[in-house]
Amino acid sequence: MGIAYKDGALLLTLSQRQQKVFEIYDQIAMAAIGHPTDIEKLRHVALDMASVIGFNYSDSDVTLQQIVHFGLGPTVKTAFDEIIRSPFIVRVLLVELNGSGGGAVFYTVDYDGVFNKSEGSGALAGMLEADRLMGRRLSGVDTHRLSLKKALEEALQAWATGRWVGNLDEIPQEKSELEKAVGEADLDDLLRKELEDLEVEVAILQRSRSGKCKYRILSGKEIEASIKAYRA
Repeated sequence: MGIAYKDGALLLTLSQRQQKVFEIYDQIAMAAIGHPTDIEKLRHVALDMASVIGFNYSDSDVTLQQIVHFGLGPTVKTAFDEIIRSPFIVRVLLVELNGSGGGAVFYTVDYDGVFNKSEGSGALAGMLEADRLMGRRLSGVDTHRLSLKKALEEALQAWATGRWVGNLDEIPQEKSELEKAVGEADLDDLLRKELEDLEVEVAILQRSRSGKCKYRILSGKEIEASIKAYRA
């Protein structure tokens, strides 16, 4: 789950100690779900492209749009189209800080190379229905006013929405029926149960951070402040 806040943007996931969030460049970060080997391959594609552009031109020339449009998107689509190669079993979520105006841009890259852009938040799950409802969960949030702690809490609830949908044995055909069921779900209870076995991983792009690199992994202490309500 990705969401902007007033001083930057964050990427959040829950996992069993498998790293899923990575730094790509000064103001660009990446998260992914899928096969660990494929995640690592695509991480290197993004890293290599960003490094080459930054070295040959300048840091300001490295943009998320270039990395997705001319790097990750074509790489994933080529593997998907070629009969003699196995496709990448992976879905990718990337974020880049906007300029001084604030906010953040998110891109998702699917297993077939199709990519989509969004402002303010981005969602990635095991199925498209979960993606949609995770995004809908944050659609009314004013990200420009969010503190880091509140953004983390909102991202947790959005993640829980996707997890709840993914746990369903059968997805209702009607969107309104699914949305109603999610609205009635006890997401706090779901998070309490998931946190017994899973660890929260959060990385941020912090606009006020000194230096060119804005990427920072949140410490356990910082994360615990937002999840302690689910530990009881």
